[in-house]
Amino acid sequence: MTLMQEQAMDLIKKMPDEKIYYLINLLSDLVETTPIYKNEPTNAQKAYKNLQKFRHRGTVERDYKAELYSALEEKYGSID
Repeated sequence: MTLMQEQAMDLIKKMPDEKIYYLINLLSDLVETTPIYKNEPTNAQKAYKNLQKFRHRGTVERDYKAELYSALEEKYGSID
């Protein structure tokens, strides 16, 4: 038994039963069989990865600045 385990046992022996009940609940939460940080992807990550399969480069080249300028002219051109 390590030194820390011995110190923990000594502390537990000094505790009243009411507090040991809470300690057992706390320790059972800490000693999980599953790790806290899972390497498995979440549902959102799986969905994003699935969507990435359908992503491809567009075949039409667009001049976004010209499209923005024409849209602004169309909407705000009559303000002058």
